[in-house]
Amino acid sequence: MTFTTSTYSVNIFCNGVFFMISPVIQKLKGKNKVYIYILLSIIGVSLAVSLIFTIAILSNKKIYKGIYIEDVHVGKMTYSEGCHLLNSIYTDKIGEIEITLTNNDFSKKFNLSEFDVVYNVEDAVKKAYDIGRTGNIFKRIKDISNVSKNGIVIDLEFSFNEKKLMDSIEDFYKNSLIEVENPDIIIEENKVYFYTGKPGTALDKDKVFDYIQNSIKTASNKPFEVPVKKIYPDDANVDDMYNKVIRQSKNAGAKVENNEVVIVPHVTGIEIDKSELSDIIDNLKNEYDVKRELPVTFIEPEIKTENVEDYLFRDVLASYTSYFSTDSQNNANRAVNIRLSSSVINGTLLGPGEIFSFNDVVGPRTSDRGYLSANVYISGKIVPDVGGGICQVSSTLYNAVLFSGLETVYRMNHMFTVGYVPYGQDAAVSYNELDFKFKNNTNWPIKINAYVTNSSVKFEIVGTNEYPERKIEIVNVQVSSTPAPVKYIDDPNMPEGTSVVIQSGKPGYVYDTYKVVKVNGVETERILLHRSRYSPYQHIVKRGTKVVENKVLENTEGEGLIDSSEIIELPEDSIPAVY
Repeated sequence: MTFTTSTYSVNIFCNGVFFMISPVIQKLKGKNKVYIYILLSIIGVSLAVSLIFTIAILSNKKIYKGIYIEDVHVGKMTYSEGCHLLNSIYTDKIGEIEITLTNNDFSKKFNLSEFDVVYNVEDAVKKAYDIGRTGNIFKRIKDISNVSKNGIVIDLEFSFNEKKLMDSIEDFYKNSLIEVENPDIIIEENKVYFYTGKPGTALDKDKVFDYIQNSIKTASNKPFEVPVKKIYPDDANVDDMYNKVIRQSKNAGAKVENNEVVIVPHVTGIEIDKSELSDIIDNLKNEYDVKRELPVTFIEPEIKTENVEDYLFRDVLASYTSYFSTDSQNNANRAVNIRLSSSVINGTLLGPGEIFSFNDVVGPRTSDRGYLSANVYISGKIVPDVGGGICQVSSTLYNAVLFSGLETVYRMNHMFTVGYVPYGQDAAVSYNELDFKFKNNTNWPIKINAYVTNSSVKFEIVGTNEYPERKIEIVNVQVSSTPAPVKYIDDPNMPEGTSVVIQSGKPGYVYDTYKVVKVNGVETERILLHRSRYSPYQHIVKRGTKVVENKVLENTEGEGLIDSSEIIELPEDSIPAVY
């Protein structure tokens, strides 16, 4: 709206007023009418001037007088002029302003750009510009009048990376302050000390944060002496200090890592009279940064680090040997498998508390690893399979474990009896299905040695026998037995009264196995280890049904037929010997 338009509006307003009161004036006479006209003219002129002034103010394109953003007066400025001024005071100086923190001799400077500071200049200027430009004409006039008389301050909002700021404060804290040291016990090779502790200093991180935040807000860079306070150490607790002093002596030992022996050093014990310790602590109660030697007694262990080698693998804890044959292809294959799996176990070390897993150590029994096919027990039958004979290895090792006194963790007997170890003393294995596990329950590492000849496999467990007066015996008690079921197959081509064993059967048994512990020849313990249940295996006999005149007949080639009272069994390799 221009001034010309405003004048035109005033004329319309005055003419309108004169038109409304003119009938009243017409009724007046003489001087009264003149006075009225003069008064009306004065009023009209005043109204016109006021209206022109009001319209001029309301049509102003600049920020009204009395409006501040922070401490910057932006009145009488356009929107773009206000933005330019504030950016020059705040945004453009972000990279120039440095905040300095000082604590005694240590100081650190931070540039505002490190904290990703952003000032919201445009929003603040828009808020300033909008004052006096909302609502009806009376509200606008009122708002403009108020800011002109009283002024108004608009906050310049800003943002920054709080994490980066806190990290900077923390870095300043770590580099400038002294951490408090609480009372403690210091143990050296042949002396023990009580340390009284030392005061430290601390700062109020919140106050530092507020100061830096205010510096960002005002874009100022005045140095700030960080307020610190002294922190005193806690009072020494006699029970805590006593428990830190006393120490049980501990013998040196050894453990196994990556199948190698690692020496565990000995620990020297320490003792002190608690009342003496209490008196020393009381006497030093108000002193700081003081170290006082304590009257302690050192207790040396029986086995020291330098003597460990004398104990390692010095004794054969137990050994056990089982035997096999190589007189058939099946048994020859078994021998290959026995030798191969035993070689993998040979030299295995087991630290105190460690568990041996047969399947983990030996691994899969596959053809590509060199294992051959031999008879095994599968689903109640005896059939050839790769790795047959492995169970003789696990069972022989199991017996060495039994007689050495090591702890069996997991063991299962076979479905049918085996002939290479006593009943109740076998250990069946099958990769991913049945495992044999035992634990080294001694205080020293053990080593498993394997020896295989053309007819035997032997396992020897070497370690440290701390109880040489103790001997272990294994006793197996038969609980019950079940005869092998017999199946007959009639053969019309065989002479009546003759028979041939097609499959040798096995009786079924139930055995309880006991570990008997004797000390100097006197039984001290009899422990039931497990109960083994063996199923009977069917006995199959082929018998002749062909009628002959004589009990013993000669064939045309002069060979004698089999006597009806004689049972003929198949060769050894027809009976499974690998399980």
